[in-house]
Amino acid sequence: MTFQADYFDGLSARAKPVLVRVLVDTKQLAFDVEGYTYTFALADLQVQAKLGKAKRLIDLPDRSRLEAADISELEAAMPSKTSAFWRGLHYLENHLGWVLVALLATVFAGWLFLQFGVPKLAEYVAKATPPSMEKKVGEQALQGLDSQIGYFSPSKADPARKTSITAALKHLCDALQDCPQYQLEFRDGGMIGANAFALPGGYMVVTDQIITLSKNDIEIIAVLAHELGHVKQRHAFRQSLQGVLSGLILAAITGDVSSIGSGLPAVLMQMRYSREHEAEADRFALNALQKACLPPKAFADILQRLEAQMREGDGKGKKSANDKSANTTQQQESHDAVSEMLASHPDTLERIKPFLAAKQTCN
Repeated sequence: MTFQADYFDGLSARAKPVLVRVLVDTKQLAFDVEGYTYTFALADLQVQAKLGKAKRLIDLPDRSRLEAADISELEAAMPSKTSAFWRGLHYLENHLGWVLVALLATVFAGWLFLQFGVPKLAEYVAKATPPSMEKKVGEQALQGLDSQIGYFSPSKADPARKTSITAALKHLCDALQDCPQYQLEFRDGGMIGANAFALPGGYMVVTDQIITLSKNDIEIIAVLAHELGHVKQRHAFRQSLQGVLSGLILAAITGDVSSIGSGLPAVLMQMRYSREHEAEADRFALNALQKACLPPKAFADILQRLEAQMREGDGKGKKSANDKSANTTQQQESHDAVSEMLASHPDTLERIKPFLAAKQTCN
């Protein structure tokens, strides 16, 4: 049995046409090149799987190679080298319907992993990460937010008010006796507007705009109690890990790794906590307010005021679209930024129900 092939000696890119003989009796393969006969045992050959209509590749023990359009004679003589898996794969490659099914299955499997596998993996990695390393991540993220135009600038709030808020938060933690390590930071929110949020490592940021929006320090403390819940459960760090892990997976698929490590501040600002994380932080806040003898209703009040301001911003946005006024557009962007806290904390009305129903209890 014979078949035509091109021989590559592994040293030169020039192909040499050869007639390959399949010696069934001795279980060998032989061919002549420039007067010299090459003989190889069939068991030593590595026949690569079919790839569409491409030539079949036969890797020889001496690192040379044969390429042939049809090697059915060879495959018939070496059944141990054939594989039902590779035959099936070749069949699928040549049938478009099955290719589409495989593509959809791959996309669905990837979605499942991103949706459920990545959060679990991020939780495991977060628990295994030393707090000092997490704090370094938060410090770098805060520095990035401070340095990027449009995010933060130094706080212009009344120093006495900031001192009062700091003391009130300490009083809450003294009463709770279950507060995580935190570092309170005050900033002018700029385009972010009225907001308070937690970064990895226990950094909690309060903007001047939410201080102005609040009617008293208790409302600010109520919001910070919620953020302490995120800090205690390391939600921000876990969420940022999910973003990095998802980026690595997408980079492995697309081959683009240039933007994985960049833009962490922007990612953190657009972060969306899961319902489970929000419920955990809300429960912590409600418990903290009750133990500190602070009215839980304060949390509901400040969130409702934030939502009202967000809706006001939406209304101004529609007006600016009609008037095409540059000044009004800037106001709209500012009011839209105010809603960042609500955008990352959905279902405001459902969330505040326990706080409205809870009674203030003081021991």
